[in-house]
Amino acid sequence: MAAPDRMDRVVNLAKRRGLVFPSSEIYGGFRSTWDYGPLGVLLKRNVK
Repeated sequence: MAAPDRMDRVVNLAKRRGLVFPSSEIYGGFRSTWDYGPLGVLLKRNVK
């Protein structure tokens, strides 16, 4: 499996599971920014 294909699969999984969301889908605007979803915030706090 190629690296870009694997990255796309990981990003799609994170979006489906509610870990991250592209900010442009929520607020409109820049396409390269991301927001943590509820599960992403919990994961970030546990990693700290």
